[in-house]
Amino acid sequence: MIAAIRVRGDVDVRRKTSNTLENLKLEKRNQCVIYKDDESIKGMLNLSKDYITYGKISEETIEKLSERKGEEIKHGDKINLSPPKGGFKDTKKHVNQGGTLGERENMDKIIQKMV
Repeated sequence: MIAAIRVRGDVDVRRKTSNTLENLKLEKRNQCVIYKDDESIKGMLNLSKDYITYGKISEETIEKLSERKGEEIKHGDKINLSPPKGGFKDTKKHVNQGGTLGERENMDKIIQKMV
């Protein structure tokens, strides 16, 4: 499973990216959506990588998110999260540049800071 979290807001977002974020159900900051590992989803996530962070999550993290939501999480479910304790590193740089945006190897740490 893949988790995607919207990090940046709506200001100065290109229309194509904005439409992709709507299709991904990421409408507000700090919203998390869970997806199955699919090529079409990965393409949409890659297109909107300048506004979100995403990556694979473990079963333990899925259980914590389902406790937060109060029901079992399925493909495409939205969960509203709190801002991370200690804040995001940098919301304008990608992960490999020391920031928060883009694809991560593991989303567990950042989600646990937000639950």
